[in-house]
Amino acid sequence: MNVLSRRTFLRGSSVCLSLPWLEAMTPSCDDAPKRLIYVYAPNGIVPGGWMPTELEGLPEGQASPLGELPPLLGPLQAHTPSLQVLSGLTQDKARANGDGGGDHARASATFLTGVQALKTDGAVGLGISADQVAAAALGSNTRFRSIQLGTDGGQLSGQCDSGYACAYSSFISWQTSTTPAGKESDPAQVFDRLFRGGLSPGNAAERMRIQARRRSLLDFVREDARDLRRLLGRADLDRLDEFESGLRELERRLVDFEELRVESVPDEARPSAAPGSPAERFKLLADVLVLALRTDQTRVATLMVANEGSNRSYPNLGSTEGHHSLSHHQGDAGKVAVIGAINRHHVELFGYLLDGLAAAREGDARLLDASLVVYGSGLADGNTHSHHDLPILLAGGGNGSLHPGRHVVWPAETPLNNLHLALLERMGVRDVPLGDATGVLAGI
Repeated sequence: MNVLSRRTFLRGSSVCLSLPWLEAMTPSCDDAPKRLIYVYAPNGIVPGGWMPTELEGLPEGQASPLGELPPLLGPLQAHTPSLQVLSGLTQDKARANGDGGGDHARASATFLTGVQALKTDGAVGLGISADQVAAAALGSNTRFRSIQLGTDGGQLSGQCDSGYACAYSSFISWQTSTTPAGKESDPAQVFDRLFRGGLSPGNAAERMRIQARRRSLLDFVREDARDLRRLLGRADLDRLDEFESGLRELERRLVDFEELRVESVPDEARPSAAPGSPAERFKLLADVLVLALRTDQTRVATLMVANEGSNRSYPNLGSTEGHHSLSHHQGDAGKVAVIGAINRHHVELFGYLLDGLAAAREGDARLLDASLVVYGSGLADGNTHSHHDLPILLAGGGNGSLHPGRHVVWPAETPLNNLHLALLERMGVRDVPLGDATGVLAGI
């Protein structure tokens, strides 16, 4: 018998903790809401390591089962039953189209909008992004319309790429033609906003926040949790135990990360796999995001691996030269190898997010099975600044609305925005204009 609302909270002093799906809740798992997630990686890829080799030459409009993945996608091998490699998609509005240089700024600006970015002295003019179309339509169902995250902060002023506003390189999510959706990069502050109500910025507040977090959220809602347990069956008690254990572990990692951050060591000075590194920041952001999705705080999110044009270095991958600089490798074998390693590293981070979505259960299904998760870039080959045949992955099941485990090839110049329309349709948002879309992409 259902005894709990899906909006049930555990309450305590200044704390209101959302719960994951439980059998005692309604609606049932058959009615689980879909989630829409976009993950963006900068500077394009090494094309030769992305395409599944046995599928090269697959005719346009055809699909073939995924087998062993190529080197750049190797970290996702375990997720092939939930994965689609999408080829042939293009973002025409990321091209110059008479506007000259600035391919990096246009790549991220148009990734979810499909609108030619205004290029004039740092001013912005773009269009609403696909995620924000979904957020506007569905946001009333959740506490937060959408969540925007990234390992780099957002820059609203100034010029960063050939006269384009820095905002274009910093944001992929746009609420209006002139206003990006605010992006957060501090995982502890995101956690505070979602689950603790937020705390004031500044070094003193940061240290106070660290001390406060020594006590778990669960310590503040202990009485409510004890009352809830009396209403639950064995299976739900096990789910609640697993949720609480995972929450405490995440809180511990956030404290450790923030203590390192307060030491004022810049991200670029840390090895990319070390504690406090950009990779660890991404993983914590991904874990906080999964928790927010699992507790139905939001159903729409974006996550940027790094800002477009990022020149972050990856010394543990073989070079101290920056990513953007390396992407203009001009065929240098050593630089190509490092770029490939960076591409694979970013795919590994995406795989970490998929691991979290797959581990979270909603009844007999996984959170990943209810999700529509896109990974990609607005640049194809960073060396040539091409924007056709973009590196795009689609993961998840969309509650049975997707057909994963395949490589699908569309005719050249198929707009990327057609994919966005297809995903919006699966989210229940139909008949909306979106950039240069020519129709809903079929066959995913």
